[in-house]
Amino acid sequence: MNTKSIVLALLAILSTTTLAAADPDRASADARDAPRTLTLFTSAGYLATSGGNGGALATGVRWGIGRHFALGFDLGYGLMATDSPTAKMEDRWWFIPSMAVVLPARVGRFPLTFDIGAGLGLGTSSGYSSPSVYTSHPFSADWEFQLEPAVRAHVIAAIAVSRSLEIFTRAEAAALVLPHGSSPSVTDSTWMMFSVGTRFNLL
Repeated sequence: MNTKSIVLALLAILSTTTLAAADPDRASADARDAPRTLTLFTSAGYLATSGGNGGALATGVRWGIGRHFALGFDLGYGLMATDSPTAKMEDRWWFIPSMAVVLPARVGRFPLTFDIGAGLGLGTSSGYSSPSVYTSHPFSADWEFQLEPAVRAHVIAAIAVSRSLEIFTRAEAAALVLPHGSSPSVTDSTWMMFSVGTRFNLL
């Protein structure tokens, strides 16, 4: 290779590097596209069951394995007013590991992912005869199914607004798997949650 060819090659490399550095939108888009390995999330939303409505908070972690699979673990607490014959207030606790298939997409320059998954963990359903009983003795329920197996299905849509931050919406449905002989109503053993939240990149 002669001197002229070497000089031309160096000029081409330098011009490409300069253009990339001068294009912050491209640089930020590349950062948003980088796969998230480990994220911490928090969310808040609407909690419901048959005949019951309320709110809930949740937090947890999500571990992305490649671009098309993710593992997660989350815990949450929610409280509902119900018209159940056995309780006027009910709450839910849950600790649920999960797995999901991840479908990547885009909205303009922003990466979007859809998680479609399921989980198996532990959950608690508790009932209180009145709101005053709950406020006086918030964790001394009139009845409860304590740390029973719980199954859940969920769908999450998340958009990356920066390398370190995603905003997501989530819909999920869960139910307690109770021992043979238990006869709770659907109101007392299931829940749905529709929430919004943020995910912060840890790795």
